[in-house]
Amino acid sequence: MAPLYSHLLALLITSTTFQLLTAAFPTDNYKRQTAGVPSFVLSYAPKVWLQSQDPYFPSDIGAQLAHTTPKVNFNPVNGAPNPLTLDNLASLNNLGGSSVYLTSVDDVTQSPAWLKGVKPDSKGKTNGAKSCAVIVNDHGSGNVDAYYMYFYAFNQGNTVFGQEIGDHVGDWEHNMIRFKNGVPQAICTHDHTIPGLNLPVGPIEDHCDQGTLWDPIANAYFYSYDAASNSFQAYDGTSPTNWLQYAGEWGDQQYPDSDRKQKKIFGIAVTAKYTSGPTGPKDKALNRADVCPPKDNTPCFISPILRP
Repeated sequence: MAPLYSHLLALLITSTTFQLLTAAFPTDNYKRQTAGVPSFVLSYAPKVWLQSQDPYFPSDIGAQLAHTTPKVNFNPVNGAPNPLTLDNLASLNNLGGSSVYLTSVDDVTQSPAWLKGVKPDSKGKTNGAKSCAVIVNDHGSGNVDAYYMYFYAFNQGNTVFGQEIGDHVGDWEHNMIRFKNGVPQAICTHDHTIPGLNLPVGPIEDHCDQGTLWDPIANAYFYSYDAASNSFQAYDGTSPTNWLQYAGEWGDQQYPDSDRKQKKIFGIAVTAKYTSGPTGPKDKALNRADVCPPKDNTPCFISPILRP
């Protein structure tokens, strides 16, 4: 059975000391973009080991729009902005809302190069690709939640009985670190694994290694989030914010069974090779009371130690 290649395979952060990880790119542009961002949000930002055999890398958030067209029920959206950019993406909310899918203009079965993303350089930076958005929600009284959002142009699903299932265009993953007076209290991961059950062999395999180091905040957008107004503000005052209000999906709608690209094991719905793309950062419970997302129906595992 082919191994499961998870994007977020290892966070360089410890559960007890939260190893200090500072940005490796103190350029003038980086300093300008991060001016005003709480220092602890940057200091404790996760770094990621990407599995050495994973062919897909982080992708530029804005570039996704150049390779997709908005559709509702597989039909192009009339009146959609052209070109579609991070500064006008949310205008689609009035043209279909959550029913809009940013649909690939290419046949994804032909593996167009843009789906592969950008491999981080030797220092972990995705050059030319802003593949991360950091969103800070300051609850007051020293309570701060920092969301580290990671973007991929494509998600490669698991392999079951020799067939991939759960592939989809567009992928948003994230970590949330909860701080109290600048000190990390807990971290929420969103990595599609079962805590404490990472199997090297068997029906579900999870293969992790120190392949390529990725430092997401080395090329990222930085925002503050105001829950009362449900609004975002760029720390540098110039980064686009409109796209954060987009209510639709960041990939293709699940292909129907009649589409030649679609495959299912014995016709079982949950084994579809291609599924729908995900919603964006706005839909990640940015004002949650607990560490775990409130609308996530999966079990919330809270561990006092860092599990493998």
